[in-house]
Amino acid sequence: MTKATNSNLMSYLEKTVKFFSTYTLLPGIVAIFVIYFSSTLYEVKVPPIIPLLAFLTAFAVYNLNKVTDYTEDTINKPNKNTKKQLYHTTTAILCYTTTLIISITKGTQIFLTCLIPLIIGFIYSVKISKSLYRLKEILYIKNISVAFSLAFTGALLPTFINTTVISTEKIIMVFLYIFIQFFTNTVLFDIIDTPGDNVANIKTIPIRLGKQKTTYLLLLINSLLIPWLITIITTDIFTKYLPTTIFGILYSYGIIWYFTKKERKRHHAEILIDGAWLPIIILLLLTPH
Repeated sequence: MTKATNSNLMSYLEKTVKFFSTYTLLPGIVAIFVIYFSSTLYEVKVPPIIPLLAFLTAFAVYNLNKVTDYTEDTINKPNKNTKKQLYHTTTAILCYTTTLIISITKGTQIFLTCLIPLIIGFIYSVKISKSLYRLKEILYIKNISVAFSLAFTGALLPTFINTTVISTEKIIMVFLYIFIQFFTNTVLFDIIDTPGDNVANIKTIPIRLGKQKTTYLLLLINSLLIPWLITIITTDIFTKYLPTTIFGILYSYGIIWYFTKKERKRHHAEILIDGAWLPIIILLLLTPH
């Protein structure tokens, strides 16, 4: 392809990503990808209501965070239209309400599985009291809470509306894989968001440890998936999807190197980090079932 064609494609891709990011659609889409990932590894089919609930949960939490992150976002994302606060507020309220109403009609297990991330998301974003920190203001807890919420819904939701009994071992292994992936991703975004987080006095891992030590930490965390791989091989679970899970681990090593080597533009992160689950899903679709 010519340089002009490549330039046009990149421009279109950046505009598309900007649209999905501005309206907070990416987290919801990623949540759907995670549901497909876990249900595929469990080898179960889930009704459309499950990915819908995952989408609404993530959509609600991230829109609430948009509302409360006004100060740092004006620095980290200067090209964003900050007049969309009403959109984010309205969306957060509607999605919180809709998620709770739908989930409670589907049973206690599904209701609690959606409720817990919503509660964590609220405490993460909203300062309930002057004497209490938001979760996002507590070192390490910030990243752990985000990764836990996404892994919690992703690993558990597909297990409830199905006649197939999913073993606890499989649920734990899926949870750990998703958790480590998202923990890595959230810290990488913290590296990019350091200027705004400094102004907002949010003590993130990169601010406290520095970029080099943060890089070592991310490499260590991602390397925990090596014994994870050994475990699934020795226990003979998910072996059909071994190439896909290995790819996900190698991809994480790649983005850790890319985003810690030097400063990168935020839209690169939105494409490569938020989009990390897309090639994983494509590989799953190509895997013979």
